Amino acid sequence: MKKKWILIILAIIAVIATIIILSVRREKRINHFDFSTTIVANNYTQYKRADTLAMVILNKIFRYDTITLNIYNMNKPMDTDEIEVAGFIQKNPYEPHSYNIFVKKSSLPISIKKFLSHELQHLDQMEIGDLIQLQDNTKIVYKGDTIYYSKVPYDKRMYEIHAHLNETATQKQLNHLLYSK
Repeated sequence: MKKKWILIILAIIAVIATIIILSVRREKRINHFDFSTTIVANNYTQYKRADTLAMVILNKIFRYDTITLNIYNMNKPMDTDEIEVAGFIQKNPYEPHSYNIFVKKSSLPISIKKFLSHELQHLDQMEIGDLIQLQDNTKIVYKGDTIYYSKVPYDKRMYEIHAHLNETATQKQLNHLLYSK
C-alpha cells in the first residue's frame, strides 16, 4: 500500500516536472522581433516579457507604430462585490498615444498574455476614438454613449463585451507570432 502511494506521488511529480520543462523550453524558443523606436513598452512588473508581449500585440497585430506603454503593478486591490479586478488601462491625457496599464500583483499566476490581449483591446478602442476615458472616473464614453460605472454592471458594458469577444483571437494571433518558425 505504501509503495502504491509513493509511485502515485512520483508520477505526479514527473508530470509536473515535464510540464515545467516544456513551458521553459517553449519560452526560450520565442521568436525575435524588430520594432520601430517609436513603439515603446516599459515593464515594471514581475511578469516576464510583458513588455515584449505588449509590443507584439500593438505592432504586429494591431499595426500601431507609435505607442508608449508603461506596465505597472497595482498599488492596492480594486476588487468590488461585482468583480475581481485583474487590472486596468489609463490613457495619459497629457501625452498622445501614451498609456499606463496597472496589473494586480497576486500570489496566483495570471495569464499575462490573456490580460494584455484584453487590456490592449481597450487601448485600440481609445486610439480609434470609440472609447473615451473621462477625468472624473465615474463614467466613460463608448461610441458616443456615456456609461456610468455605478449604473451599468461590468459584464453589461459594451466596451468590455467587445474586449472579451476579441481577446481570445488576439491571444491566438500572439501565440502564433511568438512560436511559429
